Amino acid sequence: MRADRFYQLLNLNRLIRSHRVKFAGLLGLYWLRRRHLWLRFDPVMSCNLRCQMCYFSDPNYVKEHMGRFSPADIERLAEVFFPWAMQLYIGCGTEPTTYKGFVDLIRLGKKYKIPMVGMVTNGQLLTAEHLEKFVDLGLDELTLSTHGVERETYERMMRRASFAKFREVLDQLEAVRKRRGSERPELRLNYTVNAENLDELRSFFDVYGKYSLRTLQVRPIIDLGDTEYTDKDMRPYVEKYNRVLASLEGQCRERGIRLLANYENVTYEKKSTRGALIPEVLVYISPESISKPDFDWRRESYLDYCRRTRWARRLLKGVFSPATRFEAASPYLSYKVVDQ
Repeated sequence: MRADRFYQLLNLNRLIRSHRVKFAGLLGLYWLRRRHLWLRFDPVMSCNLRCQMCYFSDPNYVKEHMGRFSPADIERLAEVFFPWAMQLYIGCGTEPTTYKGFVDLIRLGKKYKIPMVGMVTNGQLLTAEHLEKFVDLGLDELTLSTHGVERETYERMMRRASFAKFREVLDQLEAVRKRRGSERPELRLNYTVNAENLDELRSFFDVYGKYSLRTLQVRPIIDLGDTEYTDKDMRPYVEKYNRVLASLEGQCRERGIRLLANYENVTYEKKSTRGALIPEVLVYISPESISKPDFDWRRESYLDYCRRTRWARRLLKGVFSPATRFEAASPYLSYKVVDQ
């Protein structure tokens, strides 16, 4: 599928407004035994940073949320879920590079021929050797998080991180891909916006314009609980946000960069049915939980689970249910993809 196809599917979800069509399509994929899951995989409950906007900045969260999968667990989870996955993203709410075998997880994704395999990381623990392996394995997309354009803002928002190290990783990725003649992994930068770093977006390409960036994601801050950063209300900044985004969109078009941004639901208060299928297709996997209730994945296959829980009947019910049943205010799928 590669990364481009994934973003095409995101746009298709926006264009198809009928939840009935979406449920019917998913039911068809299941009946035909085709891939239909979108996996978010955290192999370990840890992070090397204490970013201000993240729950890892809360000492109580760090104490209460721990654990990691064993290599045997990883193999079993791959056996259960990977044959059904359209996409695997390694790293969702924690830092995957703090798990010793994170490269093996990429290798497993490719072994099971998942059409799109990506990884999200802060990049601080990546080495040139890791980047070489990413190219060897065919990692489709590498997403690096940055919450500042200037060094002072970056290091303040992303505590324990080094801006110099971040730039070094970007330079190394650029060099490795050029030397190997590889377009993969495509580079995506994720920028979480708050009141303090919004203005810096205007000069984003003054710093990051030298890199072969394929996708830029701009995400307004999400309330993740008792975090160090407390100014989470974006309502006073919506007009400025929209002006900055408009300017950024023009720059992205000129450079041939895909912009993935929240245009319509900056405060995450607007209700829609865009996320109607998320509980059905998006599976979050971590040492603490798997977002499939009552699934005994160590002893049960995914297909057996679907049969036991009468998942097809649930999807069919979704086809005939009113739209109001699925309307919700959610940060999921609040993004518009602006591409060339």
